Parts: sequence; C-alpha cells; structure tokens
Amino acid sequence: MLAGMPTCTIRIGEPSGDGGELSGELTASISGTLVLAIESPRPLRLQLGDRLVLDEGLWWRRYERLLRAVVVVPVAAGTHRLTATFGPRPLWPTHLDQECPSRNREAVRSGLRQRRPDRLSLSGEVQPGAAAVAASLRILPGHCVVDGVTFQQVLARSLDAPRAGAPSTESDRPGWLPQLALSLKSAVAPFHARDTSDETDRAAGYSRFLVPVANHAEPLPVARDEAAAETRLEPECVVVRNLGLELDLAWARLPDLAGPPPASVPTAVRASLPVHEARGRRAPVREHRELRWPDAEALLAAAPRPVVPRGHESILRAHDHAWRMLLKLRRAVDRRSGLPNDYVGTSLGGFANEMFVWDSSFTAMCTAWAWRAFPYTATLDCLYSRQMDGGYIHRETDTREGIAIGYEPDFSPNPPISVVAEWKIAALTGDTARLAAVQPVLAANHGWLCRNRRLADGTYWTTGLANGLDNSPSLGDGYPDLTAQQAHSAELLGLMASICGRADEARSWEAERQEIGAAMNARLWSDQLRFFSTTLPGGGHNLNKVATGFWPLWSGLVPAARVDDLARHLLDPASFWRHHPIPSLAADSPHYIAAGNYWLGSTWAPTNAATVWGFARAGRHDLARKLARRHLDVLAEVRDATDALWENFAPDASTRGSWSQPDYSWTALGATALLYEAVIGVQPDALHDRIRWHLPEPGWGLERIPLGGATIDLRRLDNGRIAVATDRAFTLEIDDGKTVRSLRVAAGRWELPA
Repeated sequence: MLAGMPTCTIRIGEPSGDGGELSGELTASISGTLVLAIESPRPLRLQLGDRLVLDEGLWWRRYERLLRAVVVVPVAAGTHRLTATFGPRPLWPTHLDQECPSRNREAVRSGLRQRRPDRLSLSGEVQPGAAAVAASLRILPGHCVVDGVTFQQVLARSLDAPRAGAPSTESDRPGWLPQLALSLKSAVAPFHARDTSDETDRAAGYSRFLVPVANHAEPLPVARDEAAAETRLEPECVVVRNLGLELDLAWARLPDLAGPPPASVPTAVRASLPVHEARGRRAPVREHRELRWPDAEALLAAAPRPVVPRGHESILRAHDHAWRMLLKLRRAVDRRSGLPNDYVGTSLGGFANEMFVWDSSFTAMCTAWAWRAFPYTATLDCLYSRQMDGGYIHRETDTREGIAIGYEPDFSPNPPISVVAEWKIAALTGDTARLAAVQPVLAANHGWLCRNRRLADGTYWTTGLANGLDNSPSLGDGYPDLTAQQAHSAELLGLMASICGRADEARSWEAERQEIGAAMNARLWSDQLRFFSTTLPGGGHNLNKVATGFWPLWSGLVPAARVDDLARHLLDPASFWRHHPIPSLAADSPHYIAAGNYWLGSTWAPTNAATVWGFARAGRHDLARKLARRHLDVLAEVRDATDALWENFAPDASTRGSWSQPDYSWTALGATALLYEAVIGVQPDALHDRIRWHLPEPGWGLERIPLGGATIDLRRLDNGRIAVATDRAFTLEIDDGKTVRSLRVAAGRWELPA
C-alpha cells in the first residue's frame, strides 16, 4: 500500500472445506476511493455492503494456485459489511494419484499445505480526492514484448457505478450514453497501458489491458539464477517487482456525439501492481512476427518426394496425408499471449490451446525436411519464448495466455529433445547461426534438469506425465529415458559449442556425457531382464519392460553385447515384436492391454522413432529399417481405412489405439522422417556438405533432398545401380551394409555402381 494513506481495518475469517461464505467488515476512517489489494488461494466473490466488487474464478490448472486482484471503489467513512463467497482450493484430479503417481507427489502435497496458507489476504487504504473509479483488476502472469517493452496483462471489470452528475439529456437510447472508461498508467515507459480488449473480453464484461512493466533501461529482475536448485514447489511465475500504477477515468463517446467534459478532474487513484517474472530471456525470438505459411500444394511441391516400388502406393498416400495434416495443424496465436508466431498444434481432434515440448520437438524433426517452404522453427521458437528464469521449460503451455498449465502437481519437464530437433534441423539446413542462437536456451534447460532431476547415483528421475508416458507402470527412481536423453543432450550441446568455436566447453560437455552414460549402464541395466529398466527404491529394477528401455541406444553409449540383448527383445513376438511393433509396454507384462489403453500397450510414433534411430546409431541399420518399415506399413493401412494418422495404434491389430485422437502431429514421423531416414536410408549432414546413404533395396529413392544449398535426388535402380542428380557438388557416402565408400559428386546427373 502507499505510504501516508489512511489504511482500513479489515476483519474476515478463514475459508475451509470445499466452499462457503465468510462474513466480516471493513472500516474506513475517511471517505474517498478505496484501494483493496487481494490475494486468495480460492475462487472468490466479494461484496462490500450491497455492492459486488469482485467475482473471479481460479482455474485448477493454474500453477499459481493464487488469485491476485485489486478492487478500486468509492467508499464512505464508517464500517461496511464484507461478505466473501469462496470455492474449493484448486488441486489436481484425484485419479492422478492412482493412475499417474510420482515419487515426489507427497512432498508437493505436504508443501502446499505448509507453505501456502489457506486464508484470504486483504489490505486496503482510502485515497481522498481521487477519481471515483469503480472497477476490479485481475492481475495475470502473462507477458508479451512489443518494440522492446514488456507488457503484463491486467483484466479490468467495471463495477457499474452510478453515473456521476444529474440525469442526462444527451440521449435516451441504450448504448448512446457516455461510457466511463478506465485509464491505466504505470511507472515504466511508455507509461500508458494499451486497451486490447476483443469481442470475447467485452462480452464477458472485461477490458484487457497491457501494462508496461519493463523496458531496455529497466529490465525485470532475474527471478532465480541458473546455478541453484528450485525452491518452488511448482513452476508458478513469481512476483519480482511491485510497480506503481495509476487508475483514472476517461470519457469515450460515439464519434457523432459531443458533450461537456467533466467539471473537474480529480487526481488519479494510485495502486501497486505485482509484476511477474520475465519469460524467454534467452529466446531467439520474443516479439510477434508474421511468418509465411505455404498452401498444401506448394508444400508438397517443396517437400522431399519418396520413390517407392510398385505396389506400395499406400505409403505415398500416408506421406502426402502427413504433410497436409501438419499444415492443417497451424494454430493462430493471440499477440497478447507473448508467443512470437503461429505454431504447429498437436492434434486436429483435441488440444486446441495446448502446446507440448516433446510433441512439438518430434514434429519439428518432420517439418525440418521441408525447411525451404515450411516455418520449421516456428513451434520451437514458441517453446523457447516460454522458458523461465533458471532454465526450466514446462511441458505444457496454454497458448491463449502463454502460461504454464498443469495437469499433475510438481514440475513436469517433458523429454529434453528440442536439442535433437535443432541438430536435425542443422543437418538439413547447415545453419550454424541458428545453433549459436539456441544453444544457450538448450543448455539452460539441460542445466535445470541436472540440478533438479539428477539422483546421487548419477541417473535421472522423472514421472509418467513428465516423461510423457502418463499411465505407464514404469515407476521407480532412476529412469532410462531421461538419463539417456540427458547424455544425448550433453553430446549435442558439445557439438554445437564446437561448431561455435568453443573447444573447451565442447570437451566439458563430452565429459558430462560419458559420466551420465557410465551411470546409465551401471545402474539402469537389469541383469535379470537383460534390458534397461527403472530402478526401485528398495533395490533392483521394475520388472515391466517399457518401450523407453530402448532409448539408451540413441545416446550411442550402449555396449555391443547389450545391443544384441535389446535386439532380441525387439524381435521377440512374446515381448515387443507384435503385429504393430513396438508396444509401449511389452506383451509379457501383466499390465499389457492389447487394445492399447494409452501407455499400457499402444504403439506410438515417438518411441518407435527413438528406437529406430537408436538401433541405427548402434550400427544395426537392418533392425532400424525393419522396424520403421513395419510401423509405416501398418500406419498406412490404418490411414487408408480411417483417413487419419492416429495419436497411437493398437499393437495387435491394424487399428487405432483404444485411447487416441485423429491426425496427431508426431505421427507424421513414420510417414516422413522415418521413411526418408530409415526406410530409404538417407542421412543428411549439411554441416559437412555430405549425405550418407544406407542403401535400400532396388526401387526405393528420395527426390528433392534439401541439403543446405543443394537439391539432390537419390534412387536405387531396379538393376541395383545408383542414380544421382544434384544442382551442387556434395559428398556421397554409400553404405551397402558391409563397406562405406565416399564419392565427391559434381553437379549434374549420374549413374553409379552400388
């Protein structure tokens, strides 16, 4: 509150139960304009006397779990009745405790009880001679950046105060009377807030303001550094500054009406605005931009074109469907959200306003192949713009307001594979400037995981919803997937540092990779299962074999003998080699469900992709191709039958998974990236101007490969020879499964022996 202003005496009880009503009183020593600051851990309706002054819900998915508001209203000296009607405290659904438990769940539950008291915080003061403003302000944590200025969202609701002065003779028609409008002004240049209300806001009775809270000269304080562990229970945006805010009245009229201005202009009401932490300090893009999106025909004309043997036309239909689907998934963003551009959404069947880290990262591994026509970094740039101070990037963002939203409690870091997506983008574009721009973002997120998810034994822990395996029975302490992902991340961050000329940093990253890999192989390999599995708190390993047990292969750190063990599991029909391999849970688990039921058996594109790329990295291109080809064949069969690429598939039949949505972004992996890289065998490396081609059978090929500045066609002819067409010279490494030979191919058309 402001120094020197008369404060109010407020008496109110504490809420309890799932909802109810509290009666209290507010005493003002003088008449004037009341400024009432409110913090509530529950949805709240507040009445001052007979006037409703606040009516705000509190969405259970907001990590703040706290309603912040300011009420401004004229008040007479004396004691006024105060009535608070409240709802339940927002918490996670109870079924999560049974279906998606976490090793950290009880710590969060206990912390919420101890550190977030269940009581209303109300403080008020009266400002004499101030404008007769009658409004409530809902303080939101959402920010956006415009012309270098950071704006925070404030929702204002008019309290419908009686109109000042005598009854008017200007008009007797509703909507023509002069409207009292609110004006907000902060202490940060350019000072005046922008009213950005849209029709939805106005229909709900709100005005949506963007209030300037920071600029280049006055940046927001850093909420937490990148060397300390988290002290928050959940990833709420914390308040880093309280900023002076002025509220005043402005007169808005229809253009053809004129009337006298107010007889006198009172002083503005002064309040304090809680300012939340910045987002995306390191992001390569923070301000809104318009990107060029192609139409479907232009995209198909620019994307690589597979060549398949006769009789495999269903693969081409699935391929074209995937590219059209990715374009249809374009989601428009509200400039006020802070997201820098439109992005590729998750599904045409749901998640209209949600953006996920690992869904988006795998999708970027597809769209990278059409980088010349498609805004291939758009969604990744949105993710980076949401990074919190300290490096954390939450798994799920509400794209309407650009805020982290929760389904489970605790932090939920999705797999840190944006670094892999960026490396695959660089392998096609050769863009080293992009690597230099994103490496600090990715390194900061990697560091957050090191500080907050690494166990004493060197492995990493996660949860079902954090690692994306929602209802999987893979619970335990150290997890193979996140541990392997962090090793892989360290490797690629080191390669990026090397490309940027930082050799010492690159060596440090490689040392970290080897350290994580040693812990992974020592702790997470089950000698009983001959498989990577989650460790159990009391010792031993979780006996359920989960698809992410193959993930360590992608890190390049699995000993050869264990690669053979993993290959045997893959090819075992009683385990993972089902009708549609690989099920997310091995068929010999007692929890396996043949219809899928999400992660209790369904076959998923991202875990298949990780396994394909993992076996390829381990030198088992035969298995990588076999798995990718079978996945693609079933995917194409289901697409032909249903006209959709499903979120997941049943493992024991050519059908969708029992819990799945149609046209899901990452399912494009099988029909694009895996088709190009594993089935046809093209491994691009634009950073070194080369392609390694793991030769497919005759009849397969890929046209319009966008390798940096070169456009290349590769085809295995029916006679076994190789046809190459290129508009620029490049190096072609031909791998026939026995030997690798390297050729420098000049611009032109060539036919070469296999």
